[in-house]
Amino acid sequence: MFMDFDLSNTGIEEVPDSIGYLDMLEQLDLAGSRVKNVSSNILKLEKLHGLDLSYSMITEFPEIPNNLMQLNLSGTQIKEVSFCSNHLSNLHCLDMSFSSIQKPQCNIALFGSREIRLDAPTPILRFKNLRVLLMTYCDSLKLLSELPPYLQHFDANNCTSLEKVSFSDQNQDLYELHSCFVEELDCSMLFCNCFRLNQDSIDNIEANAMLKIRLLAKKWASKYDVCPPNFFSCFPGSKISASKFEYQSENSSLTLKIAPNGCNRSRFLAFSICLVADLIGCVSFSGFDFICEYQLTAASGGGHEKFRSEWHCRQQNWASMECMGDHVLILLSGDMVKNDKGYEQASFEFYIKYYGEEDIKVKKCGVHVSYVDEEPKSQPTA
Repeated sequence: MFMDFDLSNTGIEEVPDSIGYLDMLEQLDLAGSRVKNVSSNILKLEKLHGLDLSYSMITEFPEIPNNLMQLNLSGTQIKEVSFCSNHLSNLHCLDMSFSSIQKPQCNIALFGSREIRLDAPTPILRFKNLRVLLMTYCDSLKLLSELPPYLQHFDANNCTSLEKVSFSDQNQDLYELHSCFVEELDCSMLFCNCFRLNQDSIDNIEANAMLKIRLLAKKWASKYDVCPPNFFSCFPGSKISASKFEYQSENSSLTLKIAPNGCNRSRFLAFSICLVADLIGCVSFSGFDFICEYQLTAASGGGHEKFRSEWHCRQQNWASMECMGDHVLILLSGDMVKNDKGYEQASFEFYIKYYGEEDIKVKKCGVHVSYVDEEPKSQPTA
């Protein structure tokens, strides 16, 4: 029988030595406690999957069990962090939001408010299971280097000093990226209010977004009985990349031609969207509704079909903030992945609503069409 141990918001200053005998302990909650050091007895907890040290008095990065999957260090006073061993190989979620990280301690796999490095190839292998990385409100963070390209949820909102972002060799990690999207096909990459990002970094973020969208669509095509994919990325700017979104408009609507299907196989059309909108005054992404009314017209007088896609930002754990100025939004909704019925033209009209009422003006829009061959459904194993 597995168990949780909750010592959160207590006056406790030390982790009891007896905790090492709790063989079946899965979750240990020390959030808001006065604990300054984590007992080495925690390393004996082979079943421990989650450790919450948020807003505790801890000042040094703790040793953790090899099997740990979730680590919360948000709001701590840790100033130096060294990730130089393999004990993080199973880590699935790392939260360092609102922390006081100031500088790295080594140059192999580092996290710090001045510099975060995950230099390929060795650290990529160490972090192969990392899917969620939260760095919200790390005000002094300037560099995010060699991030794993297969992160499913990354949040650097309000990292106002962030200048540079890069990902490890995205072609090198295609297999790893494709294999990680097994059940959950949702993905987000958030850089709201990161106004110091240089153009190379924005290009890197866009390239990683399009890579994820292609693989999400491909995964959906091969296993479309699962929940449809959703992707959302946000970063400051007012320019839509012409190389990534070949169809563009200076307003909220556009019409495009669909390339004919030149092979005998059925295919899907995945419409990824790029919008430019002024988000000033908005305080939470979870309040946004993105609406697209679109029409697909078939070739040779085959008529047309009208669709309405409306999707809501479902993530509720993003920290509240006030967005400032124009932002670029890149989106993919499962409702906009369609089986191609010989369509030759598509027309789109986009809307953004905030908490279902206030309209957010779409200043520009762009669409990229991914043509994905339909894959046969995998047969259940005997």
